[in-house]
Amino acid sequence: MKPAPRRLIASVALAATALSMIAPAAEAVVVARVTRHGYILTDDPAEPFYGENLPVTNSREMYTFIYEVTSALTKVEGFHEGRYLATMQLPSTSQPLAFYLPIRNDVRGIGQRSSADTRAEIFDNNRALGTAFPLDGFLYLNSLRFYTDPRSINFGRYLICTQEFGHRYGPRVEVGPFPLGPPDAGTDDGGLGPDAMTMSADASLSPDVALLPDVSTDVTATDVPYRDGALADASADAGPRSLTRDALLGRGNDMNGMVVNRAHWSYFFSTGGSPMEGNLWTQVNPGEFRTERPSFRFSDFDLYNMGLVPPSAVRPTFLIAEPTMLPRGITRDSSPEYYGRQVTIQGRRVDVSIDDIISANGRRTPAYPDTPRDLDVVWVLWVQPSQVTDELAAEFDQAIDSCALGYDTASGNLSRLVATTPFVEPPDAGTPDAGTPDAGFPDVRTTDAGATPDAGDVVIVDEVVAPGAPHASGGCACSAATPPGGTSAIPLLGLGMALALVRRRRHAARGRTVVPSAA
Repeated sequence: MKPAPRRLIASVALAATALSMIAPAAEAVVVARVTRHGYILTDDPAEPFYGENLPVTNSREMYTFIYEVTSALTKVEGFHEGRYLATMQLPSTSQPLAFYLPIRNDVRGIGQRSSADTRAEIFDNNRALGTAFPLDGFLYLNSLRFYTDPRSINFGRYLICTQEFGHRYGPRVEVGPFPLGPPDAGTDDGGLGPDAMTMSADASLSPDVALLPDVSTDVTATDVPYRDGALADASADAGPRSLTRDALLGRGNDMNGMVVNRAHWSYFFSTGGSPMEGNLWTQVNPGEFRTERPSFRFSDFDLYNMGLVPPSAVRPTFLIAEPTMLPRGITRDSSPEYYGRQVTIQGRRVDVSIDDIISANGRRTPAYPDTPRDLDVVWVLWVQPSQVTDELAAEFDQAIDSCALGYDTASGNLSRLVATTPFVEPPDAGTPDAGTPDAGFPDVRTTDAGATPDAGDVVIVDEVVAPGAPHASGGCACSAATPPGGTSAIPLLGLGMALALVRRRRHAARGRTVVPSAA
């Protein structure tokens, strides 16, 4: 048998040693209050370290935080494990806005890949992170005020929270480079049109939102190359081109001018206006397409990836290939038309069915209905010790209810966010009202610039991208991240040492390092 590389052996030994070194450090996180749905956590008053913001801009501190939080929670009497650790705080931040960090995946056929080995669909990084109980993912959901303040509640409820939990299962799928038929193939409005969504676009979920500020509707020049090398305007004699494997996907991470780790639907993919992006497109004439009001519901393809519907329930939709006559700045990576603007473009219709997805990615395993429908969530609010009050505990529970309402609604109640907590409801205790979907479409605007970012100014950002970044335009939620970046196993196997060093540098100046990203 061929001996293992020396570097790999050394990294394994280093990680094992380091993990044993950090074991005594869990007292840095204090469980200050158990609420109806979650846990309020603080710094150790005797040795504060993290401050008022969750450590999500420093990868080493974030990994240490995940270890410390899971360790502290298991010491709570009656603690129930959950597969997801969802975190909020009091201050709002624009960088990052929100993200999902995949830790474990046990599903094949949905395009998920390990950061340590891009060939591996099944992975589990819990041991490297030293978690006290196994997690599928870690979520940063920003300020709880996104889910309680009337001025921002729908922005948080229907876009931030729903999209981040949606990242658990996608979108990551590929398509084969199949021949695509003649230009403008297909019939008018045969995809996920206004009445063809899994859930009907009823009046309670119709957007009534402001246009994005400073978005020009000027038409771009033709023959402008996209980042993936395709031209915006194909010549008439070029004929239809095969799709790239990631043609259905849009926004990802910009690495030196290249978009990698795409984890959202393409702007040109007709998803019905899913929280996972894409638009609701209608074909108004052969080769001419127009955006319609989005549903804010998971598309059939999303529901299939989530294991909530069988392949037979997924209706075909379409992608607009070789698009032309685009508004200025619009690419496949652009944010959807969530805010009321209507866009008309030209292009070639490419019909996409679930059979195309299965052919390129394999059948989802485990398949419907042999997969968990609900997500078991451990909810955490991070605050300063002096901020823990009964009022804050009640507001935290309201934020959880609000977030869960958005996700449950987007899934058509096929899936729910289930809080795991040992809290026992007192006799005659009422249930806080999380609110109901607004009688108009979710208004995802926010208006208090001093408290929460305005949705008109907050771009769809990754955890390392500031608002206004050139590759992101528009307005909603966030990204997915991957621990730790790169395709080599060496960074992951050596992670334990980095965690140990952070703990030993608590009183040293913090060197900021960005979170490796895969969105």
